[in-house]
Amino acid sequence: MKFNKLIFTFFIFLALPLHSQAKVGLALSGGGARGLAHVGILKVIDELDIQVDYISGTSMGAVVGGLYAMGYSANEIEDMIFANNFNAMLDESVSRKDQSISQKRWMPYANIYFNLNNKFKPSLPEALFSGSRLINKLFDFTYPAAGITDFKKLPIEFNCVATNIITGEMKVFDKGNLHEVIRASMSAPSIFEPMKIENELYIDGGIRANLPSEIVKNMGADLVVGFQLNSDLRTEKKLNNLITIVDQTINFSMNDNVRQSTELCDILIKPKIPDLNNYNFNNIKEIIQLGEIAARQHINELNKLPKRIQSKTLKATPHTIAFNKISVEGNEYLSSAKIKEFVGLKKNKMYSKRDILRAIDSAYNSQLFRYIYPVVNLAEEQYQLILKVKEKSRKRLGLAFFSNTHEEVAIGLTLELNNYLQHNSKLLFNTVVGKKNEVNLDYVKNFGKHWGVYYRIFPYVKEQTLYSYGEDHTKTNSVFSVEYGATSGVGLFAMSSIVAELYGYTFRSRLYKNIGEFEEREFYSSGLGVKVYHENLDDYIFPMQGSQLLAKLSTARKDIYSRVGNKKFYTKLKIILPFKKGFSVKYQFEYGSHFDSSEEKYDPFYIGGIDSFMGLSPGEKSAAIFKVNTIALRINPIKNMFCDLQFNVLQLGNVDYWLPQDALDKAIGMKIGYRTMVSSIRLGAAIDDDEQKYFYFSLGYNFDPFEFSRR
Repeated sequence: MKFNKLIFTFFIFLALPLHSQAKVGLALSGGGARGLAHVGILKVIDELDIQVDYISGTSMGAVVGGLYAMGYSANEIEDMIFANNFNAMLDESVSRKDQSISQKRWMPYANIYFNLNNKFKPSLPEALFSGSRLINKLFDFTYPAAGITDFKKLPIEFNCVATNIITGEMKVFDKGNLHEVIRASMSAPSIFEPMKIENELYIDGGIRANLPSEIVKNMGADLVVGFQLNSDLRTEKKLNNLITIVDQTINFSMNDNVRQSTELCDILIKPKIPDLNNYNFNNIKEIIQLGEIAARQHINELNKLPKRIQSKTLKATPHTIAFNKISVEGNEYLSSAKIKEFVGLKKNKMYSKRDILRAIDSAYNSQLFRYIYPVVNLAEEQYQLILKVKEKSRKRLGLAFFSNTHEEVAIGLTLELNNYLQHNSKLLFNTVVGKKNEVNLDYVKNFGKHWGVYYRIFPYVKEQTLYSYGEDHTKTNSVFSVEYGATSGVGLFAMSSIVAELYGYTFRSRLYKNIGEFEEREFYSSGLGVKVYHENLDDYIFPMQGSQLLAKLSTARKDIYSRVGNKKFYTKLKIILPFKKGFSVKYQFEYGSHFDSSEEKYDPFYIGGIDSFMGLSPGEKSAAIFKVNTIALRINPIKNMFCDLQFNVLQLGNVDYWLPQDALDKAIGMKIGYRTMVSSIRLGAAIDDDEQKYFYFSLGYNFDPFEFSRR
């Protein structure tokens, strides 16, 4: 018996040093926004100074786990999360202010877009988001490890999990580019497009291993600490939108594989997080705190884990690097040379991470790419840059719908062909059907990217109803107007500043009876003109800062296919100056003149409406010469809601006076607007100096998207 006790004691003493050398692995699960609770758990791991030898992560667990494996502390990861807007990573739209001036030659012309396949049939997207903003943010986070492709060389050995969408097999990434494999691991089906790596397509790793305890065990871990953060199955009442239904579908298989994975965990930490949409990042601080609370409930178990002996450090990518080679992968129609031109990075020139991301963002703003992101490789002590791209469909169909105070209801369709007929070209074929009818074809061929020259061909046909009003501002008569014609010109564009075009035009218009005593009239004219456009507004419909200028001057001679000789000038200037968050001052000036010519009888300016003089109905007055001055206080009280308090003055007539006159029309008004995902709604009310009241309504894009293209 005494001998047996000696043997037992011997094995106990033998086991103690073995246990002190035990390898600890962390298995971090997926869970969308819930996955940020990993940070709270890691804060406790750091506080206890636990030695971590292996990490495997899935989806959001791959993000947090990958950063921790690089050597970031939990507090540093927390700071990175708070410094970034996760919701902005899902917003893949291009702000108006970030578009080049060559794109701004057209106003917004569609509420909804559909990609077209090779047979010009609409096709559904692969997912709600391409993930372009997301993977570039991951590149930002993982840049210090950009030259490392073997994850055993990270301070903590790292693996992450994805699912091959073709075979359904689990893929464990232990090599590659860190931001790419993390993006692959978090490719939630229908939310993010599958990630293409070495000609294979991958989706969320949670489909096969949402709690990758088996992977971290296979890496060599003796003790596995699991962080379980996947959501439970929802009840019927909570399945109320696309996101929750997709999430529920994914959770079926996730819950099955998680149950098996928990059995391999020596310590399982499962924070109690209230029911939360996986893409709701509005309660980040609370989620992290819940992770920390859950970890502290296991403090005694965690305290028994081996303490950190020494930490490996990352051989980080230098702050600035030069590339000895720049290549492009994934392009189909655009040449590699053209894509490099869009990016603008050159070989053998020093760039910082910020420079690289700015260049990528500038190329993305061209709206030619579904995604574009950088990969930095280190080969023989030299850095190489690979630009990985997926081009947008060159063919798409835009749908627009709008209505306004005129009781107009119309639907517009626009076929957009980019780089289809010629390189660096755009063709827009637009048709509008409703209270007004139009057919417009606008073709532009550019020579240059950020600056250069172009030529344009723009034939059109339009039909609309023109009204006349009585002294009491009510409609008295109406007449149909049909106009067809074309403009063609050559111009130049320079970065985001200005477009100028020299053009020729010809058109013929005809008025015919509807109601009232209008005589049938026909008018035709041909001539030359010049137009200039500048814009740097941060939004077209509800800008809070920026400026816009449109100016057109044209002339025609009576003996050159024109009924009369004429000169015509029109300009609109808009300046919006922010002076406090959510508050801006807007000044707008409109001016039109026929220079005492006779064309005003056939082609006058029409004044009035929510975007012009808010003291008249839309198009209520016509004149040969007019001026409108408007000053407004613009307020942005909550996201997507805008309000204008404005005062405007109208001067019109047949003689171009610039000195103040007694015969001025004045009005004060208010506009309230709201921007939805697919459209905008605006309501307005005004009162003139005769105390006449006016009310306005606008739904959708109630403006001419081809305003610059026209004569």
